[in-house]
Amino acid sequence: MPLSWQHLYQHYKARAFTLWLSALLAFSISTCALASDIQDDDLKAVYLFRFALLVDWKSSHQSLSQYHFCVDADNGVSQKLKAIIQQKPQAVFHQIQNTQIQPPGCHIVYSTADQADQVSALKARFPDALLVGDGRRFIRSGGMMAFVRMNNRIKPLINRSHLAGAPFSLRSQLLSIAVIDEEDKA
Repeated sequence: MPLSWQHLYQHYKARAFTLWLSALLAFSISTCALASDIQDDDLKAVYLFRFALLVDWKSSHQSLSQYHFCVDADNGVSQKLKAIIQQKPQAVFHQIQNTQIQPPGCHIVYSTADQADQVSALKARFPDALLVGDGRRFIRSGGMMAFVRMNNRIKPLINRSHLAGAPFSLRSQLLSIAVIDEEDKA
């Protein structure tokens, strides 16, 4: 009889250890997922700020003493971008979702839109701006550049045909870190 109690004790001890290990693993995964979301927003905001410096604006904007960044949503990326811009005298932040007032010459427009009519409306409203969004759906809807996840990293995806006729050009430094949209190559 003592052998069966010992066996039962070992069995419960092993189950308790397995349960504890499973809980620890689940907690670790959820914490890492949350941390990666925060890092993604930070990275996208930094990319957006740097994009203004990696574009040749030519004659599309009157004064390049300040870059104007416009966003159409209040989300993690726009909040991080606003925090970066508040520390930079050469940049101005504009929230365009709730206002009909036209900001003075947006250089970069970051949008959460993914419908073709919404993206077309933004292009018409901001014809001199680089239109940036999230995901391949934004590109398929007519966006110029989007953030995509490739090999577990955030990368800018560019559709060159949507940039045709734009009054600016992308510098080679930006093109070297970006992925060119496959549909654009056809």
